[in-house]
Amino acid sequence: MRSHSNRGFTLIELVVVIVILGILAATAAPKFMDLQKDARISKLNGIKGAIRSAESMTVSKAVLAGLEKKEGTKTSLTYVCETGSALDQCNSTNGISISFGYPAVFGNGLLKALDIDAVQADESDVKQHDWAYRIKEWDDKKAQLLIGPADMPIPAEYKKESPAEGCYVFYDHPHLDSGSVVRQVVVVTTGC
Repeated sequence: MRSHSNRGFTLIELVVVIVILGILAATAAPKFMDLQKDARISKLNGIKGAIRSAESMTVSKAVLAGLEKKEGTKTSLTYVCETGSALDQCNSTNGISISFGYPAVFGNGLLKALDIDAVQADESDVKQHDWAYRIKEWDDKKAQLLIGPADMPIPAEYKKESPAEGCYVFYDHPHLDSGSVVRQVVVVTTGC
């Protein structure tokens, strides 16, 4: 009589196990691969929330200082203090540049208000930072700030009306258009 205790797996049993593992890997892998894209999109939504919060804080200080109706242009910026009282005197060193009370693109007002680890997208050490940004100016009153994860490229060429494909948030410099203040924060995820 033969002992069954020394018997191993047959070739057919091994093939069946490998096929089952292959099927599981084929169905589960796409879900895990998509996690990086989802993480980037969540990060962008987080920075959008931070921008909205920075806007609220800055507008509050601007209203208290009576500066909410003053337009900020590239050549004429107004500032609210990063710290201290809203009525303190501020400048480019200790203040956030504003336009109609909102953080301005000109003078890096929004970047100061966010207080994040961001560097211009063209810097050589960009990947050593959390965020990369690029500023596009159209004239003395209109500009956009594009900001995204440092491990993703920020588009160099884009049009104000149709955002370029990529993984970033863009913020319009607050300006007047047809009598009302225009500003927007848009998340672009087509290249995440």
